[in-house]
Amino acid sequence: MITDYLQPNVSNEDAVSLIKEKIRTQTPFSFTRFGDGEIHIINKNGYERLEKSMCKNWGYVYPDEVNFAYDEIGTSLKNAFTKTDLIGLMDKNCKIINLNYKAEHWSLKKELITSWGIDHENLQICDHMLCRQPFFGSASSFKEILQGKSLNIITPYVKRMEERELSNLLESDVTFTHNPMNTNFKNRSEVLKTFDKIKSDVVIMGVGLFKDYTVILKEEFGKVALDMGATMDAWSGIKSRVWFGKGGKQEYLMID
Repeated sequence: MITDYLQPNVSNEDAVSLIKEKIRTQTPFSFTRFGDGEIHIINKNGYERLEKSMCKNWGYVYPDEVNFAYDEIGTSLKNAFTKTDLIGLMDKNCKIINLNYKAEHWSLKKELITSWGIDHENLQICDHMLCRQPFFGSASSFKEILQGKSLNIITPYVKRMEERELSNLLESDVTFTHNPMNTNFKNRSEVLKTFDKIKSDVVIMGVGLFKDYTVILKEEFGKVALDMGATMDAWSGIKSRVWFGKGGKQEYLMID
């Protein structure tokens, strides 16, 4: 039953207000999103294509290291889930995608969260698609959310991002931290070493399964850290989701 699973309990409006207030006051804060891939990894029940992709993209040998990948990545995801301030899970009523929602693919059972020693009633959960809403993910809207604070973007697409002249679009000092495409769970220490060089007030990112970047940046470096997911692809001019294409439900995210 869907009532056995976590569901968003913070409205989009309240989530935006919360984030804006944390940015305005420069209060350390993290927003972390968990999609179907993360859910399957936490539950260790991914289908074969997901397991092959997980191993190929994140530094493991398939099929020999599948269980090790589940354990290592799952631990990282659990750490991010339990320490983040605001969790993003898919809203079954989300209007900006075409989705056949099934809770077992997009959420976690309340009993699992309880087994982690967490009171699920105290979790703040908003829509997974918050950062793709027009009032958040478009450059003009994010400018208002940022409120002129300095921004660092962690991305594999630094060159493409630089070409977008985001400092002008966002009316902010924008810098970049490179997270190379070949970064995985075995070599990411080189990227983590660069975090102490980030001087910006706010950090946003689209870095796949590295969900714990948000809590590391909050807890160790005092940042407001926001997981923006594939919105960062759109800002880079990459149509990585069908909804980003011309006439798509999320076309407004694209920065060409």
